[in-house]
Amino acid sequence: MKSLPTQLPIFIQVAKSGSFAAAARELGISAPAVSKAITKLEQEWQVKLFFRSSHSLSLTQTGQQLAESLTPSMESIQTTIEQLAEHSSAAAGTIKINLPSSSIGQEHILPLVIEFMAKYPQINCDLHFDDRNVDLVEHGFDLGIGVAINQDSRLIARPLLTQDIGIYAAPSYLAQYGEPKALEDLANHHCIPVRSLTSGRFHYWRINDAEHAKLYEPNGRLVVNNFAAAKQATLAGAGISMLGSWLFRDELVSGEVKPIMKQYWGAPTTIWVYYSSREYLPTRVRLLIDYLVENIYRMA
Repeated sequence: MKSLPTQLPIFIQVAKSGSFAAAARELGISAPAVSKAITKLEQEWQVKLFFRSSHSLSLTQTGQQLAESLTPSMESIQTTIEQLAEHSSAAAGTIKINLPSSSIGQEHILPLVIEFMAKYPQINCDLHFDDRNVDLVEHGFDLGIGVAINQDSRLIARPLLTQDIGIYAAPSYLAQYGEPKALEDLANHHCIPVRSLTSGRFHYWRINDAEHAKLYEPNGRLVVNNFAAAKQATLAGAGISMLGSWLFRDELVSGEVKPIMKQYWGAPTTIWVYYSSREYLPTRVRLLIDYLVENIYRMA
């Protein structure tokens, strides 16, 4: 299929304006550039489109037919382009978001999204709660929330907040089994391993042992496959877990859970917001990202 000449919009403007000079002013280019474009179009198609004289310019019959045929299509294309530009810059439309199903998604991000929607009533949000590592671009997400550093070069990441990953147990568990003090004590306790939905393997605990980072594989009678379940099991006294401190924000205040073995806690982790393009980011998505970054501290 032969591609359309790039001179067609210039031809349409000349046909509308009635002169090269007037068309040049509308297009923001020089009159010689307009004349050159029309000449190139005539040479490429081997047709004469305009009658030229020193004082006038008029369409030939072929030029008239071409203008009548192309003008509605070109105007429709221009209208579509303007609508797309307006849609991109408007605070309206739907934002598709991927976020963890654990507390950070449901108890921290969700309330902020609801606040944001109240502030911008023309914006809708389509939330997908999933602890798996999802390809945001492939699945059509506008943005994602995660705690892992995403290595996808197509994505841009902005930090939301930094929190501890700690070891926790309920007072009821500690009353029954005692509080472990050393790493080797965990072998005699019920840990709560979390199995990865993606790999099927347990998530290792990232331990800081004598200022050296190491991976510890927890063992226990109860195994779960998401962090929200691990939180509930911990609160119920079923065992010891290593989870993000944001999961226990309220429970730490109320005393329903106790941080233990702090000398073994690893480095704090950062929660990130990911999105695929900075240059062509729709206004609605940019507004939500900025709102999350500016307000997440209230939920931490």
